[in-house]
Amino acid sequence: MVDLGYPAGPDELSPDWYTVALRSTGTIDGATTVTSASAAAIGVGMGILSLLWRIELGYEGGEGPATAVLKLPHTVVGARQTADAFNFYGREVNFYREVGPRTPLGTPGLYASNYDPTTKDFVLLLEDAGGRTQYDQLDGCSVDHALVAAEQLAAHHARYWGDQAIMDAAWTVRTCDPPNPQALPPTLRQSWPLIESEFAHLLPGPMLEAARRMPEACVELLERLSEPPMTLLHGDYRLDNLFFDPDAANPVVAIDWQISGLGRAPYDIAYFMSQSLTPEDRKGADEQVLRAYHRALIAGGVEDYSYGQCWEDYRLGILFCACYPLNAGALDLVNDRARALFEAMLTRSASAILDLDALELMPD
Repeated sequence: MVDLGYPAGPDELSPDWYTVALRSTGTIDGATTVTSASAAAIGVGMGILSLLWRIELGYEGGEGPATAVLKLPHTVVGARQTADAFNFYGREVNFYREVGPRTPLGTPGLYASNYDPTTKDFVLLLEDAGGRTQYDQLDGCSVDHALVAAEQLAAHHARYWGDQAIMDAAWTVRTCDPPNPQALPPTLRQSWPLIESEFAHLLPGPMLEAARRMPEACVELLERLSEPPMTLLHGDYRLDNLFFDPDAANPVVAIDWQISGLGRAPYDIAYFMSQSLTPEDRKGADEQVLRAYHRALIAGGVEDYSYGQCWEDYRLGILFCACYPLNAGALDLVNDRARALFEAMLTRSASAILDLDALELMPD
């Protein structure tokens, strides 16, 4: 494997570097040379744990991709510490190397990669999905788009359903594996004063007390979502990470696989439905979308997994996914959009839990 080094940013990279990188995977041939590369930062906002740039590329002697996405470790100490503690960078690099070429769910092509398991430094050069349509998570998407996203996700889940090789891979972890159960309760407790003082109005009826209890309940919920049958989860399957093209062979491309892990499949679709649709659009569509998702699982070869079990796992996922917005202390509310997105996430999560009576699954 070609050693690409570990640059801190695109200013350290020359056209010669991109030539070597793109040749390392056969993206360009030996006669093709990169002659120019210009970078523009992308993906700045809430919850970003890596730094990304769109790179415009010029060539001589042949052709190559006009643009690519460069992904490097974050330079903010807190973000880097979180990523290292959870091995987010190692998970994503290994996903693109081992799973990306095989999953039926669309993912960016891997142009080049480098990873040091000791320092956890990494480099990813990926296919640019920016030419597809992306829907703003604040606005939400239609039920029709949710159906497409669910069916494509199910094809991926079916491909890795109970797959022993992926279960045994050194880089995969269950949702209940350390450090998740050790880290989540204290961060939820730390966030509670902020939730109670500024966002309690977004937690109607019994949701306020349920949110208060979540630090004591979250580990048991994690454990339930880690029981077999398991598959390889995306972990952050939401509109900001999805790109659509109905005419493409892969109508959905999913990016940002840093928190991929092993768990009950409906966790991903529960997270998507409770975060990427407005409450008005989601209400009444849960069953329609989940039935389409379950049909796609069965069509993908999944056996001995009834719709009834899928529905219960979905409700369990809906309940647990409230931990994302309730963990407000871990979020970087850097601007008005980040705050608006956080408030939408909390509102949508509470609505889904109440609509689906998911609080009855709360541990005693």
